[in-house]
Amino acid sequence: DMLRLLQAGTALIKQWKRMKREAFAAALLAAALLTGCAGGTPSCGGDEVLELFDQAIEAEVEKYAPQTQRGTTEEFMEILDTYEISNIRTLDYDKKVDSYRCDARITYVYHDRERSVDFNYRIDIDQVSGNVLIEYQNKMLNPILGYAMGF
Repeated sequence: DMLRLLQAGTALIKQWKRMKREAFAAALLAAALLTGCAGGTPSCGGDEVLELFDQAIEAEVEKYAPQTQRGTTEEFMEILDTYEISNIRTLDYDKKVDSYRCDARITYVYHDRERSVDFNYRIDIDQVSGNVLIEYQNKMLNPILGYAMGF
């Protein structure tokens, strides 16, 4: 189910990107987390939010691992054990729509090469399904492709 959700999300992302060619290239993920019991939108560092980032990073690493130019597929998969999300901050909270704007830093390590990226993201609740929606800057995932290409 989660794979199907990510595939559907990927199709939506491609469609959205074609429609909006903005500097803030973003991806949308939805989690099947009903928030009625949870009490609204999770905060910038909430477990649900970090879990969605884990899913996005895992999908990206799995996509490039077989193609890596540096090291083995197994070594490349170790990125999943070494990345860290830190410096999580709330930039804004809109009470009217229960939405957070946030930023954070992600740090990856592969073959003793450390890369950090600061990125912005937004957290909302889908008004129909109640699912958590996260919109984030794609540059958060860029080091993974860089490692795969050998830089």
